[in-house]
Amino acid sequence: MKKFISVLLPLALGVACLGVFAGCDDKAPEAHEPVIENVTDKEFTGWGTYTGELTDGKPTGTGKLVTSEYTYEGTFPGAFEVTGEGVLTRGEAYIARGTFVQGKQEGYGVREFLDSGCIGMGYWKNNELNGKGYFCWPNAGSGAWDWFYGDFWNTQREGDGIYQFSDGCWYKGDFSNNWINGTGEFHWPGGDYYQGEFVNGDANGEGEKFFSNNSSWKGTFVKGMPKRGTVGYGHMAEKYGYIEIPADSDNWRWYNGDLEGVGHITDGVPDEPAD
Repeated sequence: MKKFISVLLPLALGVACLGVFAGCDDKAPEAHEPVIENVTDKEFTGWGTYTGELTDGKPTGTGKLVTSEYTYEGTFPGAFEVTGEGVLTRGEAYIARGTFVQGKQEGYGVREFLDSGCIGMGYWKNNELNGKGYFCWPNAGSGAWDWFYGDFWNTQREGDGIYQFSDGCWYKGDFSNNWINGTGEFHWPGGDYYQGEFVNGDANGEGEKFFSNNSSWKGTFVKGMPKRGTVGYGHMAEKYGYIEIPADSDNWRWYNGDLEGVGHITDGVPDEPAD
């Protein structure tokens, strides 16, 4: 008898389960119809006010979010965060236009610094100019601008570039520590120009300067000037030769004497070729 009951019990449970599942609806649940609405200055706790499109209560498409720290107008990813393409204004600090990821400028974009009037344009990474870019500065009172085009690293000039000064001077060459350091060429409006080594914006090291009066000097420079007490090669008085920069005078003169690697020199011209 017990054996008979033990056989019937699993069968009874199976039939009961079939009856339960037979009553279930095997149809897939109906797709949720999103609720789309447009709101104006709707307040969201912890964020600010939002104007634009909402899908199921979350910002999608384009809209405008105003918080105590910034205003962002552009596209939204379905959340209250500055991720998308638009315009971000941070108080009186700057206005940024371009693409943003969690509040940071990424990719190509433009930023206007409101306190100084400077403008930066180029490729941004982690909210800083990195790579090729353009930056300009207004010259107070003159209406003219300085500008730089070249390589940036974390919004600092670093690498190769061109700097145009508002007074007409311009430089092309190396930049380091955010300024003119390395080798390059500097041009003045009157026609003078220098090619060679620079330290902190001045001609320092070996270089050559060409003057608008058709003279030139090639040698060692210190703080933008030919080093006193040295001899260089250049052009003066319609001839080329070795020119001395006296230690106690601003008057250049043809060198006379012995010069290592050249030989004896008379009025700037070697008496005999070097060995």
